[in-house]
Amino acid sequence: MIAHLFNAPLEESEAAVGNRRKEEGKPYDKPNIATGANVQVCWEKFARYFEVELKEVKLRDGYYVMDPEKAVELVDENIICVAAILGSTLNGEFEDVKRLNDLLIEKNKQTGWDTPIHVDAASGGFIARFIYPELE
Repeated sequence: MIAHLFNAPLEESEAAVGNRRKEEGKPYDKPNIATGANVQVCWEKFARYFEVELKEVKLRDGYYVMDPEKAVELVDENIICVAAILGSTLNGEFEDVKRLNDLLIEKNKQTGWDTPIHVDAASGGFIARFIYPELE
């Protein structure tokens, strides 16, 4: 829909990802992303516009960020990435990206996959280096 508005060529970025996955012998027709339910609305829009399934980790009382263990449970061979937030839109809290990375390294070793992490760090990424210089 957006591409038509700007007379943009259709399916080029999707084709690039799909072609790469196809060459690797991986599924390419049902991409998905794992996120916490606290993600910014732009992720929902991206998923809708680009026909990507958004797998959301439900939040629980007293814990308002994505649980890394639950996120890794959602990872399958169709995953594009796991999206973590450095500065949740709900309360500004940082998600445990290091723990997520450690868990994904283990999952990737077990499965042979290469699951990337995208850190959405719009506001948190700016302040983290000043307030939490030891943050990994």
